[in-house]
Amino acid sequence: MKIIEVNNLTKKVGKKNLLNDVSFNLEEGEILGVVGKNGSGKTTLLKSIVGLIHPTSGDIKINGFDLKKDYEKAIKDVGCMIEVPVMYDYLSGKDNLEIYRIMFRGIPKSRVDEIIKLISLEGSEYKKLKIYSLGMKERLGIGVSLLNRPKLLILDEPTNGLDPVGIKDLRNFIKSLNGVSVIITSHMLSEIENMCDKVMFIDAGNLICIKEVNHNKKKYKFYVDNIPLTKKILYPYKTNRELEIEATNEEYLLISEELIKNNIKIFKVSESSSLESDFLSLIGEDND
Repeated sequence: MKIIEVNNLTKKVGKKNLLNDVSFNLEEGEILGVVGKNGSGKTTLLKSIVGLIHPTSGDIKINGFDLKKDYEKAIKDVGCMIEVPVMYDYLSGKDNLEIYRIMFRGIPKSRVDEIIKLISLEGSEYKKLKIYSLGMKERLGIGVSLLNRPKLLILDEPTNGLDPVGIKDLRNFIKSLNGVSVIITSHMLSEIENMCDKVMFIDAGNLICIKEVNHNKKKYKFYVDNIPLTKKILYPYKTNRELEIEATNEEYLLISEELIKNNIKIFKVSESSSLESDFLSLIGEDND
């Protein structure tokens, strides 16, 4: 089932295209990462999806409802954290959630306790927000966006400022949201690759491509003394670059053994995530 359908979305400001003819779909339960340089149009896209920005042309459907024609029905099952929601430092985490519960209307009080458990704040829910870590505040902000039991969750740079433990906790949390479709932006390509099913590359408002994520493979580039023979051995795994392959760890070990058996001297092997390599290639930068 398609949770969101974006068709030919364009946003112009003066003569500048912030978005240019962007189209994509997202299925129920899928996690989509949106990757691009600063100013590429990522936040403009997310704000358009939740109605904070009105596109110049194109249409967006959420759960089958047109965002322009049936805004309330379309947005009803959407949760978002594009900017960190206003929180009150002198109140507890639970009290902050309670304020937003009342603002949403129609949400039972029991939902606050469900959210506290869901975002792993049990034991800290009565502590004042001012003593929360950045990671706890980030989870609380996501908790606010989940109060209405959304089918689509929009998160803009939720890993900003988090330490490695906070990033890992956030990743595990997002992956645990069974049945919820997620659109997330981040500059941390490794984390996007770890948590997402698909990745959208966007540059200067243009959708470059959408790639399915293979969590089991990485890219390896070999530096050797016998290039012609190495090319023959690497051919079944070859990507678009000389002596670079995409392979699982097991395949990489077998290939290395094969090179050694053929008396090929390996000077160096550079390793990168497929996403990092593809991103740098798509924006025209070398990753060596």
